[in-house]
Amino acid sequence: MESRQKVITSLIIIFSIFFIAMVVSTVVNFREYGIKTAESKASLTAEIVKIGLTSHMVNGVMDQRDYFLDKIGTAEKISELWIARSPTVIKQYGEGHNNETPRDKIDTQVLKTGKIASLTTETANKSVMRVSIPFTATEYGTPNCMTCHEAKEGEVLGVVSMVIDITDIRSSSFKTVLYNIAITILTIIFVFIVINRFIQPFVNIFYSIRDVMQKAYHGDYSARITGHQNKESSAVANMLNTMLEKLQHTFEELDKKVYIFIKNKNYIKEQDPLININSTIERLSDIYKFKQTIENDKEIEDIYNRIASVLGDHFKLDDFTMIEIDTMNKIKKIVYSEKGCHCEIIDGECRADRIHASVDSSIFKNSCPLYTFEGTDHICLPYSISNELTLVLTIVTKSDEQTEYVRSVTSDIEDYITTARPAIVSKKLMQTLNQMARVDQLTNMYNRKFLDEFVDVSIPQATRTGTTYGVLMIDVDYFKMINDNYGHDVGDEAIRIVSGVIKNKIRKADIAIRYGGEEFLVLLYNCEEENIIKIAEAIRTEFSKQNIHADEESFSKTLSVGCSNFPKDSDSIWKCIKFADISLYQAKNSGRNKVVSFNEEMLEDKEVGESY
Repeated sequence: MESRQKVITSLIIIFSIFFIAMVVSTVVNFREYGIKTAESKASLTAEIVKIGLTSHMVNGVMDQRDYFLDKIGTAEKISELWIARSPTVIKQYGEGHNNETPRDKIDTQVLKTGKIASLTTETANKSVMRVSIPFTATEYGTPNCMTCHEAKEGEVLGVVSMVIDITDIRSSSFKTVLYNIAITILTIIFVFIVINRFIQPFVNIFYSIRDVMQKAYHGDYSARITGHQNKESSAVANMLNTMLEKLQHTFEELDKKVYIFIKNKNYIKEQDPLININSTIERLSDIYKFKQTIENDKEIEDIYNRIASVLGDHFKLDDFTMIEIDTMNKIKKIVYSEKGCHCEIIDGECRADRIHASVDSSIFKNSCPLYTFEGTDHICLPYSISNELTLVLTIVTKSDEQTEYVRSVTSDIEDYITTARPAIVSKKLMQTLNQMARVDQLTNMYNRKFLDEFVDVSIPQATRTGTTYGVLMIDVDYFKMINDNYGHDVGDEAIRIVSGVIKNKIRKADIAIRYGGEEFLVLLYNCEEENIIKIAEAIRTEFSKQNIHADEESFSKTLSVGCSNFPKDSDSIWKCIKFADISLYQAKNSGRNKVVSFNEEMLEDKEVGESY
């Protein structure tokens, strides 16, 4: 039940109780008043009868008492009037000529007790009251009863009984009650109207506030308070409406402005802007913390590990792989894998990267031929980091519920990847710059800077583990003639051909370095001594077969190679490099286009000694 109905019902109950109580009180009071009026009239009549009978007795005219009694009854509108003598009086004077003995039990009771008795009888049309009043003997009055009666003090001498018509009194009481009821009803109606008129505006504005607050509770701040009909309620309504308008405008603007910071625009917005703002701020807070963390990471691998941590801890993914695809250099690299890569992406073309869209095997089985993990589904999500770099996230799912969950969080994952994009690009650029600083741009070989770092880091480890290196120092014979006769462009082409030959003839574990202009250094990892010469010869022979083109003609060149063995020739890599250079010098001086291996006798050569 609403409060308004409760108030109205309460007022009706209160007024009803008041009305009933008033009616009952009025009826009871008027009844008692009528009875008391009739009893007073009966007492007065009895006193008159007593005085009259006493006078008749004193004057000796008792035979005329009937006339007297008739007149008394007529004058007082008494329908019946009679006298009943007590046994004492009957014994002394007899029953009287009208048989003045007790008529009923009431007369007998009054004669016995000496107390007034009354009885009211009511019918539909008439109300009468029977009253019996005792006459008591006393010697102290005037005249003295004892002078005529042989009785004791306080003895009942007789009873005056009468029947009084109280219909008029009842009618008057009934009319009075009706008048009072009518006045009360009118008063109640008037009071109810006044109260209702006074409280109605406040009740209306209360319910309007309640309705508005209910809508605001569910996120609708557009409702406004109405129903204000007086100055006070209008003031309250205006203040609340102004506040609601400010809240609505503020929440809408906050929702719009905060929402633009979320990279993912596909998440479902709630109707309540407060929920959206809170959710967005939580997402922004988590993403901001993630952003601050990865900005302080040193290497790009650290960033990938941070992303993997978010995928595992925040999104509860337990089987996923991240693949970095360098589209410019056609290089694919697995940068993180939680339970191993279940895809042959390194050796094949990634479908998600090719179509630039997600691949979901739960929608169409075997949609990607590179995926080999049977009994599971996979969702591959490509993220464009830059024009040259794509990050592919492969998520493995083992149930329909897990697949649906992954679909529901892909947009949230995108927020983190998008947030990490600048840091990845920055670290990738730094990685490229560092690589460029260590790589010769003409040949794409390592340079002297890389050699310095490699020696500082790897050679001490090689010494501890017993790793050996074959050292080759390679130089093109008569290279200056190429630049002089054909120009530096042809000379650069010759350098590229040499580097290509060297790369093709060594292993991936070996290191090729452009040591100088046309001079190259090769470190052969764990290479047997006889193989050092074989590799050097293979490089020399292959290069001699290459044609170097200059305009419309072509020519070939030879190169010389000096070899040394680390740590056999020396436990210092720098000395071994020097020894390979000495061997190269020996090859040059002994006719060029040959491979010369280092021996200690070369240090005794005067020309060599002067050169170093």
